[in-house]
Amino acid sequence: MNIADFFPKLSLNKGREIERLIFEISKIENIAPQDIALALKDENYKTLKTMLLARRYPNTFNNHPLSAFYLPKLDNSQNLQADISKDFYPQEIYFPQEVKDLEIVDNAKSLFPKASFTELPNDFKHYHELAADKEVSPIEAFNKRTSRLFIVKERFDFVKACPCSQNAFCCGYSLINLGMGCPYECSYCFLQGYQNISALVLPYNIDDYLKAERFLGIKKNPLFDLKRIGSGEWTDSLVFDHISGFSEKIIPFFRQEKDFAFEFKTKSLNIGNLLKIQGSKNIVAAWSLNSFKIQKSEEHKTPPVLDRLHAAKQCCAAGFSAGFHFDPIVFYEGWQKDYKEAVDALFDIVPNEDIKWISLGLLRMPASLKTTIEKRFPASKILDAELILDEDYKLRYSRHLRSQMFDFMIDIIKAKKSRAVIYLCMEQAALWKNCKHKLP
Repeated sequence: MNIADFFPKLSLNKGREIERLIFEISKIENIAPQDIALALKDENYKTLKTMLLARRYPNTFNNHPLSAFYLPKLDNSQNLQADISKDFYPQEIYFPQEVKDLEIVDNAKSLFPKASFTELPNDFKHYHELAADKEVSPIEAFNKRTSRLFIVKERFDFVKACPCSQNAFCCGYSLINLGMGCPYECSYCFLQGYQNISALVLPYNIDDYLKAERFLGIKKNPLFDLKRIGSGEWTDSLVFDHISGFSEKIIPFFRQEKDFAFEFKTKSLNIGNLLKIQGSKNIVAAWSLNSFKIQKSEEHKTPPVLDRLHAAKQCCAAGFSAGFHFDPIVFYEGWQKDYKEAVDALFDIVPNEDIKWISLGLLRMPASLKTTIEKRFPASKILDAELILDEDYKLRYSRHLRSQMFDFMIDIIKAKKSRAVIYLCMEQAALWKNCKHKLP
């Protein structure tokens, strides 16, 4: 649709905003955009925008300033859809010469015999340049990331505090980053807007991470009465564990550090190494969970929720604690019934006494991610809700709706007599205080 054919008086930028609103309404209401445009009178820009915003955001329009409604340029010029049909199998694998005989390289050669393997000089430090794909758009480069795997030496980024959202109440989490990139294709994944190389990256020098002096600055968090650390920020904690074998060194190290709780945060079923090792209650195997509907429609290539729960049960039987993250919780018609179903399944399958914590996080994203999701996952419906710009320039549900959703989730978890610590992820202190159950 050429917006100028319907509203010739609008300037280019104003026309783009009107086109964006018509596009979103068309998708939500399943009406052809031309039919929406034809039904509108050729009013001035302000009147058109007000009418369309009120239609697109019926529950939030009157309660927020116009600047809260993010209307980026609509761009359907390229087909940049994510390929959700292929299993992970890199075609190119790069590694330094000094690690050619290490288990991580042997595992990669065994798992991916058809890949090409390239040895790099031991002092090679420019894999970011080698992995960059400057000939294509950032989205195309991200779509190609699983075709290359780099095994590298990490030199700087070992242990750090979780980079919590601006103005959010921090839960005191610390991180070790054991890679960059993920083979799953979750429509909401923040890595789509952050990963700047067209490759997956695994460090091989896990021993450099596990030095006691790196953890001296971590303080005990009163919410958990533990020093809390985990992996899973820039990649899934376990999805590559059959290649890296990191868990086989992490578990013995933290088993001896009883004032720490170490968390493997994952969506995978890749628990073989965990089950081979003696578990410890201060080692937490933690799964991201969602409603069954959202897993099927938005978490492409990931294992079903029930399979994740059975993997958690196996880990508990092997001596580990369990943790769960309902994140992101997505608002849609019928969400309460669906999330209750998931919570019921969790407590039916996993022993209540083994669950250490449960976090709750609602859908949020940097504003720029909106157009990326539209391009990579045009069938996704997560953007159809009324997401508005918050103080941190992330798209979120209104605060009133967020409070209602948190209260509902806490209610159904508390009804299970759970002793797990319940906390909110990347939310402002006011949301914590407003919760009906008064989180600590």
